[in-house]
Amino acid sequence: MKNLKYINYLAAAFTLLAVSCVDFDKLNENPTQSPNMDPNLQIPTIELLQSNQTDNWHRFLIYPGGFMNQWTQDWATIEYGGKGQKSDAYFSLYWDMYYSGIGGTPGIIKEVVDLTERTRDIPEYTNIHAMARILKVENFLRLTDIYGDIPYFDAAKAYYSGIFRPKYDTQEMIFDDFFKELKEAAASLSANYPKATADLYYSGDVDLWRKFANSLRLRIAMRLIKVDPARAKVEVQSAVNDGVFTSNSDICYLKHENVKESVGASAGNGLANILLKDKSSTFRLTRELIGTMEDLGDPRLLYYGSSYLEDNVRTEITPQLYAYYGTYKELVNPAQIFNYDMVTGAKSAITINVNGVETEVPWLLQLMQPSKVITNYGSPYIHLSYAEVEFLQAEAVVKGFIAGNAQDHFKKGMEAAVNQWSLFDVKVPADAAANYSAKNPLQSGKELEQIGTQLWILNVLDPVETWSNWRRMEQPNIQFYNNYPTVNQSNGKTPRRIPYPVSEQKNNYDEWKTAVDRLGGTDDWLSRMWWDK
Repeated sequence: MKNLKYINYLAAAFTLLAVSCVDFDKLNENPTQSPNMDPNLQIPTIELLQSNQTDNWHRFLIYPGGFMNQWTQDWATIEYGGKGQKSDAYFSLYWDMYYSGIGGTPGIIKEVVDLTERTRDIPEYTNIHAMARILKVENFLRLTDIYGDIPYFDAAKAYYSGIFRPKYDTQEMIFDDFFKELKEAAASLSANYPKATADLYYSGDVDLWRKFANSLRLRIAMRLIKVDPARAKVEVQSAVNDGVFTSNSDICYLKHENVKESVGASAGNGLANILLKDKSSTFRLTRELIGTMEDLGDPRLLYYGSSYLEDNVRTEITPQLYAYYGTYKELVNPAQIFNYDMVTGAKSAITINVNGVETEVPWLLQLMQPSKVITNYGSPYIHLSYAEVEFLQAEAVVKGFIAGNAQDHFKKGMEAAVNQWSLFDVKVPADAAANYSAKNPLQSGKELEQIGTQLWILNVLDPVETWSNWRRMEQPNIQFYNNYPTVNQSNGKTPRRIPYPVSEQKNNYDEWKTAVDRLGGTDDWLSRMWWDK
């Protein structure tokens, strides 16, 4: 696996960005970037901004996390996502996180567009420019998956083009450009040009970056299976032929430092920070997820969650509880509901022996929390896994997009999904992955359901990707339960997109109105974006 040596550049990078943002005396210079900043330092800034911000990760766990039946109990996740209640503030924060930045934190899109523009046509920055284009696609993909049509071609171009009210481009046009950008960027990467010196993904390895670009292209191509299957087939074939991930050594991930939540230049994993607060977690895993994993004999179950006492070391009590109940399904609640709202199913406190002491454990602490593995502040964040690439290829074979053996790709995906937990310092038993795949071969007529289920389990730490796969596949059978119909604002249905920020009606009304008209005239979260038709 790659050696991520440059994470300590983060503080320096943020310092330079902060200084550059207040230089109002030099009005003839870029007001949002230092003209002298080393592009090598912008690379880790963009990479880290995607996974080190705790508040941003909480928003993903609310919308769409509250829709996808993986996590429950957390107040905001249930109050808004699980109850189907709208929050204009949360709708806006995704937008601000990417475009303008929040609370002094740079906007990811602003940074990546600036890096792309500043390295254009400069030979010594050929590889950095290619990486910037790939990062641009990675981040715009998440943004368009959330909202649909968005400012893309003109976005963050105020300094370069004088455009302050960018046009909302259609998702179809955006996806066309995604394919072009990734193909051209991958082709331009070359060992003949200087290596990026502070890259946190692959330490500047151009061959791995090329595989990442092609694998990302595969992910994007599979978004088109409903709206344009012919184009999906062409792009899938192209991506696979150009070379996608072939082992867990290719995984695109970022290894964080073991740093608890801080403001600004934090190097800790933002998702881990929000999943664990002090001695306990406000989050619980769901009966839907854990029940499915237990039925499949999934060895990752205890990597995902366990039950803990609320003490200084989070003493694990899962083995005692499993011995008491005989199944993990009894240690989880249904999705989209608060524990204290359960009319039936809640259990009494029980007494178990913990390290020789008879200990009474209330029901809330019996429920499975995110594990110590994924609440480790130094845990990695996986941007794109080899397992996903194999599952997508299995799906592509089933759909007739590419030749090959769907069962073989599915088997490789399942085994890679288990073995990738070694990145989290888990000692995965040597036979665990092979035993898991052997128990769960593809079944004729159920292939897409099985692949969709595996993608759902795989992406437990990526709610947006989970939501995107569910919308394009309609697999697995994720239900919106409408447990709170008197306050529900989604008509009892799972939302298909996030509405635009209200501020856009004031700041960019004409372009906002054009985009809303393409949705049918109403900026509604049940409206389907282009690829979700």
